[in-house]
Amino acid sequence: MQKIVVDIYGADAGIEPVVAGIAKALKLGVEFFPVLVGDEAACTAILEREGISPDRYEILHTDKFITNDEPPTCVFAGREDSSLVMAYQRLKSDPECCGMLSAGSTGALLVGSIRHLGLLSGLKFPALASALPCGVENLVCLVDCGANISCTPADLARFATMGSIFSACFCGIAEPRVGLLNVGREPGKGTALHQEAYEKLAALPIRFVGNVEGSDLVSGYADVVVSDGFSGNILLKSTEAAGKLAIDIARQIGMDTDPALTERIAQAIWRKLEFNSQGAATFLGTKKIVVKMHGCANEDTTVSSIRHIIRLQETGFLSAMAANL
Repeated sequence: MQKIVVDIYGADAGIEPVVAGIAKALKLGVEFFPVLVGDEAACTAILEREGISPDRYEILHTDKFITNDEPPTCVFAGREDSSLVMAYQRLKSDPECCGMLSAGSTGALLVGSIRHLGLLSGLKFPALASALPCGVENLVCLVDCGANISCTPADLARFATMGSIFSACFCGIAEPRVGLLNVGREPGKGTALHQEAYEKLAALPIRFVGNVEGSDLVSGYADVVVSDGFSGNILLKSTEAAGKLAIDIARQIGMDTDPALTERIAQAIWRKLEFNSQGAATFLGTKKIVVKMHGCANEDTTVSSIRHIIRLQETGFLSAMAANL
């Protein structure tokens, strides 16, 4: 049974959705052994309340954690007693640990992966990828979705390679269609960055389908959408907000005529476009699996994120990434 290290801090609602989510995953029969990093008394109280036996988990005690207000570079020194650094150190040192989960600062997780875990050969920093529901049955991978704000054409080419591997392993797509986020589908669109990146992606041994627009994130036109982290994060959050708006509009229009039907429609939209319960974003290029939950994570987010790590481990994601890079 694989161990998964969990930094319990970082969620907007505190440790409850993370620790209770771990308990829920165990009660659902998900096969993993959690190593919780955080306040021992608080974790134990929640797990005992949920009926989880002490032999089904381990706790590394600390009540120190890195906040979103701190600079990500704080993980370089002086924060060895923080939950994030302790989690990375355990992940790296324990061969039985296959992955790590945190809802903490994206920047601190990125820097921590470099400083305390390590990257695959040839990489200077990891990319952050989200697997999102779209208009067709398959998931679409958005990379980068918020970790690397400023990118070069070579960075975007690496994102394309890593995103293609992630899509093949996690989504089960044999030859993922890879598109470059731009202001239009025609070749030659965008800035000098996008034009040079287009040429680099076209030369890669991937199934490059050219430029894609923001609407293609949910259209199913591409299986992987490549972007710098600034644009990708805006696109991600705008798409999620649009889904929530659609639910509100449906309820406003239909509640007076057929409340039951309206609620079924609203719930169907919610299940399709609400990303929070779908899992977590994955850092691509780290030596072990690292996933990042949204700050508004709930118990279901934690459960699906744990399953997310197990799925990547079982599909040989790290081996495929190392071989292709």
